[in-house]
Amino acid sequence: MIETVILGIVQGLTEFLPVSSSGHLAVLENMLGIAEPMTLAVFLHFGTFLAVIAFFFKPLLDLFRGIFTGDRPSTVYVGKILVGTIPIVVAGILLRSLVIQTFNNMNIVAILLGFTGAVVLLTGVVPKRNKQVTLVSAVLIGIAQVLAILPGISRSGMTISAGLFNRTDPEQAFRFSFLLSIPAVLGANLLELQNLSGITNLPVLIVGMLCSFVSGLIALAVLRRAVYRKFHFFGVYCLIISAILLIIQT
Repeated sequence: MIETVILGIVQGLTEFLPVSSSGHLAVLENMLGIAEPMTLAVFLHFGTFLAVIAFFFKPLLDLFRGIFTGDRPSTVYVGKILVGTIPIVVAGILLRSLVIQTFNNMNIVAILLGFTGAVVLLTGVVPKRNKQVTLVSAVLIGIAQVLAILPGISRSGMTISAGLFNRTDPEQAFRFSFLLSIPAVLGANLLELQNLSGITNLPVLIVGMLCSFVSGLIALAVLRRAVYRKFHFFGVYCLIISAILLIIQT
């Protein structure tokens, strides 16, 4: 139960903060001996998926209403999400087996975590602008999301950074990043369901899901406030953890 709670909290916090959930989970599994069974992973990921839905419920509801009422801005925005999703779908199909192998190489995880840190840190020198998400920025953010299939690369770190580098308004970059994640995360969860052979100890799994859900909501709230002025500080954290991992591995 304790390991489940730990994994749930780590999953929720690191899934949304730009510090790489896959990298932190790889560290827990390889260095601390805390394993994440496939069944638990599905429940934890579903918990964070629900956190996104809950946090962005109103914008999602507005988009759905807009689509059904023929509102052009809503339709265009959803179209941008679909366009931005294409790169991750293609990459997920072509590179899935290759990516799985990298989870066991802690040196690669550490290096990629350092890469995340460098990218996020660089957003601190980019002047803030108030551009809306354009089709071009949607494609760029979608391509940035592809990098996050690698352990150590933060999805939110890459996508929000891509938006900020393209002079997108921080709030808009934050919102689009996570609305863009919904199709990708939903698809990944459906794929993971294929690997489930049976569900045992359901109460423990539900506890883990609730932990990831609550910690995910907290992480989203923290990131929303930080994206304006303190987002790049997460880069420092990633670089420090990367350096520590590399030193330990030598």
